[in-house]
Amino acid sequence: MSSEWGYSLADISAGFSIQQTLSQQAQLQSLKSFQFYVQYWDSFDERLNREGVRLWTEEQPRRQFKLFFREASDSIRSLSSDEALFRIDDIPSMEIRRKLQPLLEPRPLLPHLRIQRKRTPWIRKNMEGKKVLSLLLEQDLEFYRPIRFPGDVETETKPGLTLLRLQGVPGHFKALEEFKEWLEIRIGLLPLENDFFDHYLNLLELGKGKKPKNERKPLHSNLHAPEAVCRVLRIQFEIMKNNLSGTLWGKDIEFLHDFRVACRRSRSILSQLKSAFPEAVIKPFLEDFAWLSRLTSAVRDLDVFLLKLRSEEFKKRFGEISLQPLVGWLEGRRDEEQNLLGRHLQSERFQKFSQSWDAFLHGQSSIDLNTEEPSQIKPLASRRIRRLWQRSLKEGRAIPDEEAHLAFHELRKTCKKLRYLLEAFRPLYSKTEILAPVKSLKQFQDLLGVMNDNYVQKELMKQLSVSPELPEESRRIAEQLADGYQNQLQEAASGFRQVFEEFSDPTRNADWKRLLEETPDAIEESFA
Repeated sequence: MSSEWGYSLADISAGFSIQQTLSQQAQLQSLKSFQFYVQYWDSFDERLNREGVRLWTEEQPRRQFKLFFREASDSIRSLSSDEALFRIDDIPSMEIRRKLQPLLEPRPLLPHLRIQRKRTPWIRKNMEGKKVLSLLLEQDLEFYRPIRFPGDVETETKPGLTLLRLQGVPGHFKALEEFKEWLEIRIGLLPLENDFFDHYLNLLELGKGKKPKNERKPLHSNLHAPEAVCRVLRIQFEIMKNNLSGTLWGKDIEFLHDFRVACRRSRSILSQLKSAFPEAVIKPFLEDFAWLSRLTSAVRDLDVFLLKLRSEEFKKRFGEISLQPLVGWLEGRRDEEQNLLGRHLQSERFQKFSQSWDAFLHGQSSIDLNTEEPSQIKPLASRRIRRLWQRSLKEGRAIPDEEAHLAFHELRKTCKKLRYLLEAFRPLYSKTEILAPVKSLKQFQDLLGVMNDNYVQKELMKQLSVSPELPEESRRIAEQLADGYQNQLQEAASGFRQVFEEFSDPTRNADWKRLLEETPDAIEESFA
């Protein structure tokens, strides 16, 4: 049985009317009213909310933070906290940290919903003078989502609900049940069926319960290629814009990751389908996307490695104190690269790129894109997908048995371009026919991604193992890590041939043939 029940009231006067009735009949003792703030916490992409987890603090002047945690089907846990939250490590309970870490990492906690609340409490005591339950009349004076990071926008402030909360005391559930029956049968109150948290997010047009307005125009096979490509690229540009402020902030590495992936997808799609546009029009955009990919590379590589070094696995292996000089050096390097990235993303070049790219995507450019009747999108997309698939098979077969990083890297880039096109133009194909090719490609890509990460991290650790800027202990750790990444790289490379054979299996070839509506003769010709 739950130890807390909530009831929504029409207004504060209804609450006092009920209190007057109950104080006469139920022997309630009134306590002093007070105001405080309730702050709900979540990641930017609402990972806790999606899992039905609630994490919030209560803030009163000159008092410690009070932290509350509730899982989807569990009772509320509370504890004191000396500071506001940001990272998982800020939560004083190891048990709660372990539960939240798989959900949140690597994202930090951000203020998600802030409520100014007035509480009027009453308690009921038994014959021995011990408290057996509490009744709380709570008026939410206002609620809003505050600014979470520089560049974010605070939502409109709205008036909240008036709630009556019934809270039990361990060991006195009978008193709670009797009082609950009193409220629901004698007074006629109905327990809240929906979480007021979701209700508030809906009113602010936020959260999982609020479906975003779908302004994206769908793709279809007969759409002219220029318009279809622009529709796909508009989605990626929206992702870039939505993650720009967070990327400039630099405290949540997932903003940069999403911004960077959208850049790379845009560059790849535009490059593969460039025949849909005049070369003179798209060449400057391709150069700008290449520039952005280079800019974001260093910060992202350092983010990935720092995430590993800060993990519990590495702390146990090397000791947190021993790791600190190495972590500190990498953090300093990362700050330098982040500052450089920030300057470029606020530069005149980036502003001009954003304006001209937006105009191009929305058809506001004065340039005539089509001097003749444009082709339809599906034949063009299928042709490019087919060529990339055939290139991936050719490059995979040409890789020697010994480790060859450059060959693996080129194959990985080809597979990424192939996957970007498949995912971007997925609506053009049958769901049943595209499922198997995408799945097999993803499995193959995962191995290539691991190999690339190990190579990049191995090279970085080799450099640091001889750096005079680090103490001897840190250089020793860097050398051990470089050796470890080399071993992992060799292990992955030794398993490449088996994974590739699965990817290039004739059964898989038939899946690709059905997807691309290609004849068996054409498949055979591609390997002649």
